[in-house]
Amino acid sequence: MSITVFWSPIHGQGQTSNLHVTAAIMGLVHRKKVLMMQTHFQKNNLEGPLVGKNTGLYNEDNELFQDIGLDAAITFSNMSRLDSRALESCCLTFQDTSLMLLPGTDIKNRETFDRDIGSNVIRMIKKADALTDIVLIDANSGDDELSFRLMAIADLVVINLTQRRHVLEKYITDYSGYFKDKKVFFLFGDYDDNSICNINNCRTRFNKYIKKYNSGVIPYCTEYMDAQNESNILAFIRNGFRIRQAVSVSRVKNLMRGIVRTGRYSLEEKEYFLSRSLAAVEKMLALMNSPEITDNREGAVHEHK
Repeated sequence: MSITVFWSPIHGQGQTSNLHVTAAIMGLVHRKKVLMMQTHFQKNNLEGPLVGKNTGLYNEDNELFQDIGLDAAITFSNMSRLDSRALESCCLTFQDTSLMLLPGTDIKNRETFDRDIGSNVIRMIKKADALTDIVLIDANSGDDELSFRLMAIADLVVINLTQRRHVLEKYITDYSGYFKDKKVFFLFGDYDDNSICNINNCRTRFNKYIKKYNSGVIPYCTEYMDAQNESNILAFIRNGFRIRQAVSVSRVKNLMRGIVRTGRYSLEEKEYFLSRSLAAVEKMLALMNSPEITDNREGAVHEHK
């Protein structure tokens, strides 16, 4: 059981997309029972790439999210009735997987959200954690009070970064001091190994924080981007790993040398995306399962004021 919070120092660092890939690999490849959820009041895209619609956008004409989601789960939790059956009734599930999606709030008023959701969500998450293998939380970026409260109870904080130097330096300057004695993992999304800010150079330049065991990448992939647009990311991940299982990785790589592109997509790009993403997720799982922090210079969130 693990509570894992996805957070970024700046909005727009691809953390929701990174969470999708992480959840899919944990559920489809490692067979973990994963709960995906978000604690944004608005402007979040957790649900769309999975089911085609988002909470708070189309609800007047859309029955998909009625009577389920974060609001319902918190109601069950407040009544001390959040068991496995109740939790699943609040979620959208996916055939032949152990993945569960808890849609976000349907509350439109910020004060009501803070009173009814923000003040009760941590209790609900702790109960959900006991009912699942992993809870993945898409939290608000930056200096957000609720996000820091969530990170304080998290078993792992995934800090989502890009290869833009100002984003890396903002994390170091503004936020690195808030993490001490806590497991953190630095995840670079939309990754390009040809950038001067590649993972090896980042580990060298920011070696006080970013190390091999606590960092990984999710590369850019055109086919994955289209799968997001088509709300088809689970099928994309599932089919990709089925091919890898049916054909040895070494044989796949040999095929890549002779086949650069089929239609719009590069097979080599897809294989690179899958292999590097898998490596990153396996490092996360190793950190979750390790009893102690390998390096105590990064970790539990200090009280944030």
